[in-house]
Amino acid sequence: MQAETNSPRQLLPWQHGALNLLQLLGLHGALLAWLWAGRGLVPWAAFLPLSVFACLLHQRQLSEWYHEATHWNLFPGHRWNDLCANLLIAPLNGVPVSGNRPGHFRHHAVSAFFGPDDPDTRAAAARTRQELRAGLLRDVAGITAWRAFRDASQAGTSPARRAGWFVLLAALHAGGLLACLSAGRVDIYPLYFGTLLTLYPIANRLRLYAQHAQFDAAGAPLLAGSSASRSFHSGLLERLILHSQVIVYHHEHHAAPSLPFRELRARSRASADPNVHGTSGFACVAQVLRGLPP
Repeated sequence: MQAETNSPRQLLPWQHGALNLLQLLGLHGALLAWLWAGRGLVPWAAFLPLSVFACLLHQRQLSEWYHEATHWNLFPGHRWNDLCANLLIAPLNGVPVSGNRPGHFRHHAVSAFFGPDDPDTRAAAARTRQELRAGLLRDVAGITAWRAFRDASQAGTSPARRAGWFVLLAALHAGGLLACLSAGRVDIYPLYFGTLLTLYPIANRLRLYAQHAQFDAAGAPLLAGSSASRSFHSGLLERLILHSQVIVYHHEHHAAPSLPFRELRARSRASADPNVHGTSGFACVAQVLRGLPP
């Protein structure tokens, strides 16, 4: 795996940065519009599951913009990139983008995924279906999310900066809670953050299986020790639920991690090797789940 580099030649064009911010603001706006107006459009029994699904879609898409910001590809200029990410993304996952870099760059440096040395994939490791079930229980219990937050929040910044970040975070969420309470919409916070703590880790686990599980010639999956990074030319539904347009060219991303996703899309080519290119991430996930031994 190639370690992270980000040379001056690869500075993001400002037009792409502006487009990224517009898409990010549109993503936030769409979710807020639904959470605010949706309760008056459908019965509560329909609003609740639809809102959980909407929150999960938002979190999957948002995490990939956070990934772009981690590689300084959200907005031109490292300082402006981090400022945009810390204002528009990080308050929702609790970690400034600098805290994500040490662990994520180790992910790019390792030679094998789903091992103890890879902070990004080790929580999703499973050698058997029994281990998979135990992992899913940790996910839905909030343990996976808590551990990820704990590890990332302690990395990448000094203790003084961490303290300042948490003060800012507390102030932002106090204001958000007050706004929801004043509007009589106290349900928004538990809807969003309950989904983030319990269901998002499962969605991320499945994304990791699609992109990093390795398959042998017979189609049997390998997680711990895998060296695969897989790209997909998939449809809209898969890009909404499993892996967004920002992260779908994953093989190319691991070959050139500093490049923004639009350049990766231009470099992407189909391959007959199933560990390089796949036509369906859903099918890859199913192959992993079926192929693990009891």
